[in-house]
Amino acid sequence: MNAQYYRAQISQLVPINTLGKKNFEALLEKVKIRTSPQGIYLFREGDVDKRHVYLLDGSVEVSSSSGECYTVAAGSEISRNPLAHHQPRKHTARTTSDVTVLEVESKTLDMMLTWDQVANYVVEEINEQAALAPGDWMGRMLASPVFRQIPPVNLQQLFQRLRPVRFGRGDVVVAQGEPGDYFYVLASGRAVVTRVTAASPKGAILAELGPGDFFGEDALFSSQPRNATVRMVEEGTLMRLSKEDFMALLREPVIDWITYPQAAQLVKRRRAVWLDVRQPSEFKHDHLENAFNLPLNYVRAKAGVLKPQLRYICYCDTGGRSSAAAFLLKRHGLDARVLKGGIGAVYRSPPTVQMKIA
Repeated sequence: MNAQYYRAQISQLVPINTLGKKNFEALLEKVKIRTSPQGIYLFREGDVDKRHVYLLDGSVEVSSSSGECYTVAAGSEISRNPLAHHQPRKHTARTTSDVTVLEVESKTLDMMLTWDQVANYVVEEINEQAALAPGDWMGRMLASPVFRQIPPVNLQQLFQRLRPVRFGRGDVVVAQGEPGDYFYVLASGRAVVTRVTAASPKGAILAELGPGDFFGEDALFSSQPRNATVRMVEEGTLMRLSKEDFMALLREPVIDWITYPQAAQLVKRRRAVWLDVRQPSEFKHDHLENAFNLPLNYVRAKAGVLKPQLRYICYCDTGGRSSAAAFLLKRHGLDARVLKGGIGAVYRSPPTVQMKIA
């Protein structure tokens, strides 16, 4: 069975029943429908699983160490709510028949509810300023793994503070070498990202952008000049966020700082690897033992080849470039942390190994 088979029943679940049609359809693609036989524990008291579990078919016994015990049957009023939903779990749920349950990550549901609740006035405000159909670009933007870590209240403020700016075909949105001042999300139209190097004096194409793609965070994190140029290839609208709002709403909730002693223990136990995001010349001069070198300006292009099962501890001199690198890695769903204080705060060792960029 899939979610579509149960769509009428799912549409009555609390608080899923408050979602608009478009977001309800989007949520159906993210839920999991599971079947379990009698006598199986769906969760136990003390578990922290960060998911909503709803009973669709069958019956479940809910109990606690305090002596509380009751049965939930599918189709009952109580079954419209998630089963004993507290984290850590304060109850144990055990199937008393063959059951079918719906599971959804709590953070995913919370994000969808937040988007749905702010969408109406945000859409009206944006449409008044720039005739758009914002649902498409917003949905794609929110689908990025990095936005799953943003608290709902921050997302709400984010949509309120984004401002539309129109650009014509051929217009430069940001230019390589200029200071960073805004974070951008492409709402309509298409753009191309290019970078001038010694090998490509006319500019090599790094990426093509469409609605929902975002850029500009590198320079905001690192306080370094823009490392690429973004030019519109067809007219469109971009939503932009000021550096101050970006730092407050996006950077702080996403970046996981870690001290050197904590990081060193993880690396020693092979639960993490060092990722030096400085330039090769800096890396060659000195770096942490057994670190890999992946300069910040290559992270966006090379993130896809990194191993998802590893945890990466990014570092640079101060934390600026490594923060940007961690943000980019999280966009690809990777586990990335930032060394607090940078390499200047720790012992420095002679060169050992370097990741090839070719």
